[in-house]
Amino acid sequence: MTQRPADLDVDPDPDVEADHGPEGESSGSGGLWAWLHDSHPTVAALVGFYIGLAYAILVPGTWGALLTWVVGQERAEQLFPWVALTLLVPLAMLVPRKTRRLAQFVWLGIILTVLVVVGVGALVFWILLETG
Repeated sequence: MTQRPADLDVDPDPDVEADHGPEGESSGSGGLWAWLHDSHPTVAALVGFYIGLAYAILVPGTWGALLTWVVGQERAEQLFPWVALTLLVPLAMLVPRKTRRLAQFVWLGIILTVLVVVGVGALVFWILLETG
């Protein structure tokens, strides 16, 4: 049987109380969301990127659908640019240190999704014009 090296042994801190229920399991070394903090370092990158991808697709689509349903087509076209205010959420996430890394990957997901959609749209438009 292999033993751990002595320098890796961690002495428990006697000043720290043991968890007595789910209310003490918010983050860190235990709890429901422990996998988010204790797992592989790419979790924040993957979660942030896919949140950004979904954000870029679902938020404007949902906003447009709700506006059209509530106020009609013409007024919805006038109010649609206000969807840009929703970008304040990932922008505000860049400020606190705790959410900065996730927010950077959210922005990466948003920007890459928009670039891919615009690029593929331009390519399809060019092909349609050339093949007429």
